[in-house]
Amino acid sequence: MVELLAPAGEYNSFLGAINAGADAVYLAGNMYGARASAVNFSDEELIKAIKYAHLFGKKVYLTVNTLTKNEELEKLYDFLYPFYINGLDAVIVQDMGVFLYIKEVFKDLDIHVSTQAAVTSLYGAKFYENLGAKRIVLARELTLNEIKDITNGGIETECFIHGAMCYSYSGMCLFSSFLGGNSGNRGRCKGPCRQPYKVDSKEAYYLSLSDMNTIEIIDKLINAGIYSFKIEGRLKSPSYAAGVTSIYRKYIDFCLENPGVKPVIDKKDMDFLKMLYSRTSTGHGYYERTSSAKMITFEKGSYAKVDESLEKEIIEKYINKPKKVKINLEFIAIKGKPASLKIALCDNTDINVSVFSENIIEKGEKIQSDEDEVKKQLIKLGNTVFESNKTNVKLDGGFVPVGIIKQLRRQACEMLEERLNENDLRSNAYKKSYKDISGKYAGNSNSDKKNIKISKNNFIYDSDNVNLQNVNNSSYRNIAFVKKYYQFEEILNDDFYDALTVSKEIYENDTFFEAIEKCNKKIYIELPLILRKLNEESFKKTVLKVSENKNINGVFVNQYDAFLLLKEMNFQKEICGNSNIYSYNSLSYEFNKNLFKTVLNPTELSLNDYKSFDKEKMTMVLYGKARLMISANCVLKTCDKCSKKIKENKYEFVDLKDRLGVDFKVYPDCDEMLCFNYIYNSKPTSLHKYYNKLNDLGISSFAFVFTDESKKDIDRVTNAYKALFKGNESDFSFDYTAYHIKNGIL
Repeated sequence: MVELLAPAGEYNSFLGAINAGADAVYLAGNMYGARASAVNFSDEELIKAIKYAHLFGKKVYLTVNTLTKNEELEKLYDFLYPFYINGLDAVIVQDMGVFLYIKEVFKDLDIHVSTQAAVTSLYGAKFYENLGAKRIVLARELTLNEIKDITNGGIETECFIHGAMCYSYSGMCLFSSFLGGNSGNRGRCKGPCRQPYKVDSKEAYYLSLSDMNTIEIIDKLINAGIYSFKIEGRLKSPSYAAGVTSIYRKYIDFCLENPGVKPVIDKKDMDFLKMLYSRTSTGHGYYERTSSAKMITFEKGSYAKVDESLEKEIIEKYINKPKKVKINLEFIAIKGKPASLKIALCDNTDINVSVFSENIIEKGEKIQSDEDEVKKQLIKLGNTVFESNKTNVKLDGGFVPVGIIKQLRRQACEMLEERLNENDLRSNAYKKSYKDISGKYAGNSNSDKKNIKISKNNFIYDSDNVNLQNVNNSSYRNIAFVKKYYQFEEILNDDFYDALTVSKEIYENDTFFEAIEKCNKKIYIELPLILRKLNEESFKKTVLKVSENKNINGVFVNQYDAFLLLKEMNFQKEICGNSNIYSYNSLSYEFNKNLFKTVLNPTELSLNDYKSFDKEKMTMVLYGKARLMISANCVLKTCDKCSKKIKENKYEFVDLKDRLGVDFKVYPDCDEMLCFNYIYNSKPTSLHKYYNKLNDLGISSFAFVFTDESKKDIDRVTNAYKALFKGNESDFSFDYTAYHIKNGIL
């Protein structure tokens, strides 16, 4: 079996999705959701939605998928507890601190790892599964063959099948954040990828991906072993949620009932989907390709206007006529005995309730109750969730006041609804944990719930086979990251930097290994930022090179999947965490510093945010252009300038200019199997004005990230910081930003 999972940005969307055939609905409360501009649910609405869904055997998943600061982590218990005790089925999580908190406090609550965590390989899925994740929402960039590799590992997966597509790997986009502080990792993305840009002199919407529509290949997705099929769209209307769900329900059911038979998609259904808030073009996403210009909407994307009559039809069918639970009623009124009413689910007589009147039925001297009149009163189920299927009435000439019939009907309906919710909630052992939680973490124990500590039990990798790197602070003061070989040569002999991290372009150079033989710096390799099945072999070859070379001290990795691969390869050198391994709160930082030799700071936090952190292994990026996007699609390929075809263009920066003339640099990092594009901010971040304050906080290791800087640029930056470190007058007359260290993010 598979699950059809629908979005709900408001209660009517939830109703529409359930009534149209969704097996589960994902939604957000008033905090922690990655769609901050959606209407979202009040606490009362969310509890109501959980109970309504459970009446029909459906599930509700709560998005808790934003990166979370310390003060917000302290509020997580009070936020989750009401939904937890009312039977919330699972939470969707990105932040490692949130993940660990929920595993510690709400031990039996299922956790689904968000697509924001960018899980792109079996290693990433296994990493989270080993920590206790129930399900992994895979990155949208994976092909069907890559997904099969993960599902064959026995891990429960969820994949998107319909809706909008991000240009960047989800969770790795800082574009909106650096253009004004609206972080996509906090649910506030302003969509800079939907704006026009120029490459050379030609303007187009190079970063605007077409919407996904997989109805034509839904059978292939089912055969790939995916468990949950997810429709995107919490910002969209109730008619979208209901309409799209109804079409996918139809064809998923066909595939399940007719295994091996490819469904023929009715043109009316395809047109129906296109009319429900689709952009000017749609496609199958990445499932059958790794990168293509055909996935881009070059002209301004605009949603198709929904036909008013169609919208009214959907609303009337799925929202105005809510789903009902069919019941059988049996009413008995015998003189001298209390009246009784038994109601049961028409498809499951084991689930039933019986109620009795307080008074006995008297003999009707002048008026006797009529069976038809009693039936008419019984089936007036009004605003309840029930609908009469069969009603039996047994009378023997007595008189039954209408008030008794109404009272019994009301009592029985309330009891059955409660019974259905209890029946769908967790086991008795699980329900017992409600009391344990409220006793331990509520009331006067606020300090307990606010100060959850990372224990050894949290580290499933802390074993005889995998030794965590329990070393003290980084053994360097200043580390440089370089992209180009001339930058490597420029910094190699500069004593200001005691460590150097090089890109693929540099370590592929024939002279690199010879150049570092007599080097007195620590040398690190920046491993590919994304690990997928398609680049796993080249990834492993690089790791083996590093392992074999005595002059290389270790690697920087970008995701947890690389950490697990390295451990399985018995990698013995230093493993360091890049800034995309986010540490937004003390729990996530504590976890990361137990995995990595050093952890680069996340670039979105303010100086004030860092005050509550342990700085033991933190390396602060003092200078560098932020990497705004990591994309599977390729700007060069889109412009028909593919570096695989034009070899001399390989690893060369491409200018991407917005309408204001701001120049963002695109760096293509491609091999025979995959394209990766990294889009960098137009100007570097420089924290020189905050250097003394950072020192006061106890941060003593600093990183300098060079991307497209010339030798002259590198000298100017290096000399300015040399002077600053010595307390001398320094020249920082270049253009820079320090937005986040001052303002942070919303």
